[in-house]
Amino acid sequence: MKMKNIFLIVIVIATFGFFIIFTIQSQPTSYADSIFDACYDDDECAIDELYTLSPNSSTQTILLTIDELIDLYVAADFYCHPNAHHIGEFLYGYLDRDLEQASNLSDYRCASGIMHGLIENTIQIENILYDKDIKSVNIKKPCDIIQTSLGNKAKNECAHGMGHSIIKIYDYDTAKAVQRCSDFGDKTMTYMCNGGLFMQNMNEYSQTKGDDFGDASWYYPCNKIDVTENTDAAAMCYRYQANYFLSKTNYDLQSAQSLCLGINDENYIPICIKGISAHLTKNNFNDLDKTQSMCISTPVKYQNACVKGAIESLTRFVSDEKAQEFCQRFDGKLLETCQTRLNSLVNSRFG
Repeated sequence: MKMKNIFLIVIVIATFGFFIIFTIQSQPTSYADSIFDACYDDDECAIDELYTLSPNSSTQTILLTIDELIDLYVAADFYCHPNAHHIGEFLYGYLDRDLEQASNLSDYRCASGIMHGLIENTIQIENILYDKDIKSVNIKKPCDIIQTSLGNKAKNECAHGMGHSIIKIYDYDTAKAVQRCSDFGDKTMTYMCNGGLFMQNMNEYSQTKGDDFGDASWYYPCNKIDVTENTDAAAMCYRYQANYFLSKTNYDLQSAQSLCLGINDENYIPICIKGISAHLTKNNFNDLDKTQSMCISTPVKYQNACVKGAIESLTRFVSDEKAQEFCQRFDGKLLETCQTRLNSLVNSRFG
């Protein structure tokens, strides 16, 4: 985003037949510090502050405030992805649903949260405000729009944001939502879309205990997915089912991992283990000792998966420096696994 633009005001004064020109440099004022001080990690508070500020402020002021607020989130000690998500939702409305302009203000900070929030609002507005049948809504169109300015990596992030929106519109019916994700017709984008929908499914459970989960099985809805047709959907489901396991076991590492080990199809066990690692790492943030201990205590067969989950959270939500420091704590295969995943994450950024 980085809205550090300087605006020039030119004043012309006529005197004795001559024109004297004065040029004054002016910069929009940022209110990021005051919003952060008042709200910290309360995303609803921050959005209320932006709504209060926007009627009497220039567009440049609002955009600069958002940009610097995201910087403050990144530097703070909390998980900032949901905060950026909500700011993306605000930004889409503030810019009169101009997705191309809004997407140009998105980058990888807070795990591309602004992008996800922008996209989440697009088809919901068509469906809810304009009463357009979801079956006739083109879920690919928004991602085609943002691709022109941000490239293919951002298009993948767009698909993730679309997954968040799709499952809401289908009222948390994961089976129907998974079918719509396949509309992308691209393996990577379908995978990212499934990630968004299962992440949102877990978010809904965390906030309201409402979701597409069933008391009859720890593994529902993942165990109802036809893995012969939707291998990636099952993978993303188990990735976020790990959060469900943690919440049901009072965040006890061994108990949650035991539930992962109980998955019938062994191909999805490391994905579940990685999900537990990623979730607990973002809760620990700068406590690398605790994160390292978590992976060392994981069954040896799945330690690589634990390291991958940890490095994903550290890179996206803490800093590259902390991620690199974490990798250097290992040697041999674990060091190689950690460094390879770190490099991949850094190279995939579109900001």
